[in-house]
Amino acid sequence: MADTPERFTLRQLPLPAKLVISVFLISVGAGYLAAMVQLHYKQASPGNLAPSLSDVVARFSGVPWPPLPNGGDGHDVKPEAKGNAPQPIPPKNGKALVTAGALAKVPAVRIKSLVDLRCARCHGQDGEKEDVPLSTLAEISRILEPEPAKSQFLKVISSGDDSSHSKDNMSDAFTRKSEEDDKNWKEQIKERPEAELRKERETERLALIAWLQAGAPEAAYAADAFLLPKELSGQPLTPRLKTETAPAKVEQPANGHGDHAAEAKRKAKSRQISVESLTQSTHAHLLSFAMLWALTGLTFAFTSYPLWARVTLAPIVLLAQLVDVACWWLARLPDVGPYFALAVIGTGAVVGVGLVLQIVLSLFNMYSGKGKAVLVLLFALAGGAAYLTFEKYIQPEVTAEAEAAQPQKGN
Repeated sequence: MADTPERFTLRQLPLPAKLVISVFLISVGAGYLAAMVQLHYKQASPGNLAPSLSDVVARFSGVPWPPLPNGGDGHDVKPEAKGNAPQPIPPKNGKALVTAGALAKVPAVRIKSLVDLRCARCHGQDGEKEDVPLSTLAEISRILEPEPAKSQFLKVISSGDDSSHSKDNMSDAFTRKSEEDDKNWKEQIKERPEAELRKERETERLALIAWLQAGAPEAAYAADAFLLPKELSGQPLTPRLKTETAPAKVEQPANGHGDHAAEAKRKAKSRQISVESLTQSTHAHLLSFAMLWALTGLTFAFTSYPLWARVTLAPIVLLAQLVDVACWWLARLPDVGPYFALAVIGTGAVVGVGLVLQIVLSLFNMYSGKGKAVLVLLFALAGGAAYLTFEKYIQPEVTAEAEAAQPQKGN
């Protein structure tokens, strides 16, 4: 009876092949680490190193977490009385309830007109950037990921320095690259003092930032009227963009519980990933990531570890990634969606831990004593570099974000 041939393992590969596979595995690990850093910028709340439970649920389900009392609909508040004019809601427990209908209108900016005038002029049909249209709220929503207050849209208009124009700085859309009645900036400043014009355009820019920081409310865009923040209400503003609107309606007790619930729901909804972006991410993960995890899994499958270890660990990352993507979509289901969103954390952890084990165990299984010593040295150097990067750059940035997110004293 013929002997069973010895199973081929990674150790038997020639040195050049081992080096190629080693560099590939290390590159995949570095790329995955970069993806984890990206999670901080795209999904984590300011001051958090990684996305929290509430961040993940808001991202995939668009609802607050933990769930709000009574579904976040308030505390048994009576509906607004019917009639031609809003009626005040009777007091409850000695605390007055008010509506906005009886209040005088306050200064506002024509927010849709502002976006059309300063942004959609280039980001529209026949414009310089017509490939990224901003003519409708649906088009604008595509560039508001992960949420309006952390979006690229806000970042490109935040510097206020209009001396240069780039994909990361478009503040000059309000000044040097603006047009008014078919007149360019040079023609505009011939008719009016430049300093005077700049004050009006600065208010425009800050008003647009305030709208984005408020979650880019759809109602304000549809009504073409966004309530100016207190600090901007008395500032010069381009006349054609001035308007008035009623203050936001308050239909909850003065203790503000219902108002906070409504704000939490609005904020969570504004952070939810759009169907278009989710489709794009699904496409990327199920094609490119599937290829990567298949290669790392196959590499581990050719190690000399016991069969049970190879059968378990070789396919686990690919399988967990598939379940992870499925949970992204199931998280949009009503009622049970948030629980699928929470499952994303678990499946993501399985992907991460499984990938680390595949890479590290495969590398060490590939070499003998001297090769293992070199790997230990490389991992030690990489760990030291990662620690220094975290202490010098990442941690100070997270701390600064947390401090900036805290409400200012005295406000």
